Amino acid sequence: MKLQNLLLEWFRTHQRPLPWRKHYRPYEVWISEIMLQQTQVATALPYYDRWMKTFPTIGSLAKSPEKKVLKGWQGLGYYSRARNLHSAAKTIVTAHGGKFPSDYETILALKGVGRYTAGAVASIAFNQERPIVDGNVIRVLSRLYAITGEDKELIWTLQEKLIPKGKARFFNQSLMELGALVCLPREPRCGDCPVKAYCKAFTLGKTGEFPAPKDRKKTVRVDAGAVILERSGRFFLHRRPEGAIMGGLWEFPEWKIGRDEKLPLKIVLEKTRQRAKKDLGTELPRLTHAGVIRRAYTHHQEKLQVFRTSLEDSAPLRSQWPCVWATKAEFKKYPFTSAHSKIAQLI
Repeated sequence: MKLQNLLLEWFRTHQRPLPWRKHYRPYEVWISEIMLQQTQVATALPYYDRWMKTFPTIGSLAKSPEKKVLKGWQGLGYYSRARNLHSAAKTIVTAHGGKFPSDYETILALKGVGRYTAGAVASIAFNQERPIVDGNVIRVLSRLYAITGEDKELIWTLQEKLIPKGKARFFNQSLMELGALVCLPREPRCGDCPVKAYCKAFTLGKTGEFPAPKDRKKTVRVDAGAVILERSGRFFLHRRPEGAIMGGLWEFPEWKIGRDEKLPLKIVLEKTRQRAKKDLGTELPRLTHAGVIRRAYTHHQEKLQVFRTSLEDSAPLRSQWPCVWATKAEFKKYPFTSAHSKIAQLI
């Protein structure tokens, strides 16, 4: 128990004052864990605060329209997670009287909740002795016990055995916090580690070898073009189809133009004009450059060139998706992807 006690004492002193740690309410822990699956704490905090102001309770989330839920999630990506939260909230209201269930299997049965999230809510919100294994925990335990490779089942089993009785809430967080603040992927701060005396990787002088580095996939570079179409003070938006990537979100017309070509601006402009004529059924002769947006997703680095033009009221325009002409003030009603939210800011 010496190792566990050292971690618990370190956590009491060094834990970050995060909002979901004030009261350990299940709803707050659940939302934070879903958000932290895809982003770091510092990045997630403003999104978490915005979400809680918009949906302060499970009931308020359950009764909100999907459009508002997606807008509340805007900027976080992986919008299926927002839809799953919405669906699970409705289940909690209808099947559990609006009270977040404490039973692990019942939590696990909620839409979008897997082994990690169920364990996180059960242990952090309800102090149940359930293991949770994320990247931080894998790294900490791999170094402490010099575990080669990435045997996640071994880590799950080991982590569960380490949980001190009655202290799951703080012990599980101590492992994650140590990985986030001290046992870093690169250049770990071993001098600040409270359990370095128990760390086999530190003793061997091989912290960089645990866990084994993953093979990096080749980054694909993408050129893309988007157009801001204005008509009488309104701007053209269309909604991506349900079931597609980013389905249900609104955006300005956009096209992928080239891969790994590093196209010059004038080529992107011309290709964007050609694609607009084909897909929207109208000529865009007076395109001007409005800005560039860079975004990264699943081993892709995209350079999105944004153009804009004004159209006559009589100009023909078509779209294969549902579309609207919206004023800038009305943008707040439409959930955008992160990149297209930045395009809206260019207007």
